[in-house]
Amino acid sequence: MVAAVVVGALTMFGVATLDTFAGATVPVLGTFASLPAPDDQPETIEVPAPPSQPGTCLNWTRADAADAQVVDCAKPHLFEQAGSVTLADQATLPSDQQWRDLVKTRCTPVVLKYLNNTFDPNGRYRVGALKPSAAKWAQGDRELRCGLQSASQSGALYPLAGKVAGGDQADVQQPGTCLAINGKQIGDPIDCAKPHAVETAGIVDVSKKFTGGFPAVADQDAFLQPECDKVADAYAGNPDVIAQKKLTVYWDNITEASWKAGTRKVNCNLGALLPDRSGFAPVTGSVKGSVAVGSTPAPPASDTPDPGVPAPPTTDPAAPASDQPTATPGPSAALPAPANPVVPLPAPRG
Repeated sequence: MVAAVVVGALTMFGVATLDTFAGATVPVLGTFASLPAPDDQPETIEVPAPPSQPGTCLNWTRADAADAQVVDCAKPHLFEQAGSVTLADQATLPSDQQWRDLVKTRCTPVVLKYLNNTFDPNGRYRVGALKPSAAKWAQGDRELRCGLQSASQSGALYPLAGKVAGGDQADVQQPGTCLAINGKQIGDPIDCAKPHAVETAGIVDVSKKFTGGFPAVADQDAFLQPECDKVADAYAGNPDVIAQKKLTVYWDNITEASWKAGTRKVNCNLGALLPDRSGFAPVTGSVKGSVAVGSTPAPPASDTPDPGVPAPPTTDPAAPASDQPTATPGPSAALPAPANPVVPLPAPRG
């Protein structure tokens, strides 16, 4: 399924389905981890998997998820469990592609049931899974845990807050969040002092205008253009700053599928186009300070986290590294990563 993403008066298309996620594996849970041990004990110990009850939230710091533990869903976490399936029909350890197919075919129904069929396919969450390690598989473990994770562009895991079930699934960023630029396309959250594609100015709840059925895109645009202008001007400090710094206001639209799932919020963002309007120009600095807009495409991102790995902080790259022990070589704890989206072009202010 391809989801239409409408920005201003232009309709573009972005991929939102699991089967188009490329180049990633499903994370490993309950693998072997290299943990400190006395000299007279083995260098590696088997880490028991935490409980798998639906509605429980898990957090981990290691790339292999070996230190996964249950946490309060109100606190930052990386995965909300929706249920599990037993892969009794799988005679051999699945390949990466087979794991992705199994997540799509076996986990999607589990997640939909868990959410009472109110899943936003274009929202901030994706269906994911935790699989047994190769060692666990060899011991007969066939449990595939199904759940929800963040929907980052790179596939890196960003913390969730609160339960997805019964919560707002709108894919919105908080004001002041900058999203990296990857070539001409949007990436993951990044420090605004670094080159980025867009800066979030605010959030608009369209339900204050539309209270009935799905509003047509043209009707959304007629409401959102003046609303986003006001939001952006207030965020920037005065109505002239945005134009002076050669930035443009644009907004997201809600698709019918998202509307049916209950999504009502969209972002108002600031960005700039390349001279040929082929995509986003790199912007360095927040609109609240000094801004530099590049005239040539940014290079492809080279420092994005591996899919499934807990994402680094976006505002303090000099923070000390985790004191967790280094993982032993083996399968990575990677979740399916979405392919790069088609660039949404900002709508000009008018």
